[in-house]
Amino acid sequence: MRHREEPAHARMLELAVAVLECPDVEHPWPLVQQELARTFHSSAVAMSESSWAGRQGQVITWLPAMGERSYLTGLVTRQVRAGVPFTRYYATGSDTTPLTAARISGAAAWANSESYSLARQTLGPHMLAIPLPAPAGATRGFVVHHRTQDFTDAECAYALRIQPLLAGIDRHQRHLRRWRAAQQTTGPGLSAADETVTALRLTPREVTVLHLLGRALTANAIARRLGISPSTVHKHVHNLYLKLGTTDRLATVLRAQRLGLLPVRRHLG
Repeated sequence: MRHREEPAHARMLELAVAVLECPDVEHPWPLVQQELARTFHSSAVAMSESSWAGRQGQVITWLPAMGERSYLTGLVTRQVRAGVPFTRYYATGSDTTPLTAARISGAAAWANSESYSLARQTLGPHMLAIPLPAPAGATRGFVVHHRTQDFTDAECAYALRIQPLLAGIDRHQRHLRRWRAAQQTTGPGLSAADETVTALRLTPREVTVLHLLGRALTANAIARRLGISPSTVHKHVHNLYLKLGTTDRLATVLRAQRLGLLPVRRHLG
């Protein structure tokens, strides 16, 4: 796979940059799944989350269209209850390395399992998980399927290489959704906030940093939340100062509140 790894990584990196910086990329996961399907020559790519304790799961998005969401969510739950190894392994341990079902269970045990039989009848029995950060006791991430052969060491290594990019997109999207939810409940309305963002030429990444500034987080704390370096946070904060016409954090938050970009709080802490 090495001969095609560099172009594939470049495409994924370009996609990640577009999500973080371009205001018109609102739903990145289908684009990510298309790239994963292209690189791994997969029969299906599903993004799902499941609970080990609750023995249930749900599909967030998938590729290709293999039925209604309710059917695929039911399929994930059946996989969890049948003993697909990903849920227990990632929900109860600390390892987040992308792995195949066969590597976790053992090739013979996996091939003779109920979960393997179920996958063979649906999306494909050879499965590679690329986990994303999830609450304790839960798993969240991508499962890439092959119908005819298991994933190679090179493919697993590539999944490990792009995992930080996928996690960065995920963190960014979650914070952006929280910001949008705040505008709907406490701001002047989603469309008005979007118009202000467009007028100020704020990138989605700058919006997420502004959202965290509004919660009085330090640069180091923001860096940890977004999985980036403090120096990158300072760069985004500097851009916010320029675009909002401010010179410090407090003035920036107050200006953003007046513009309806942040909810007004009695205490910034």
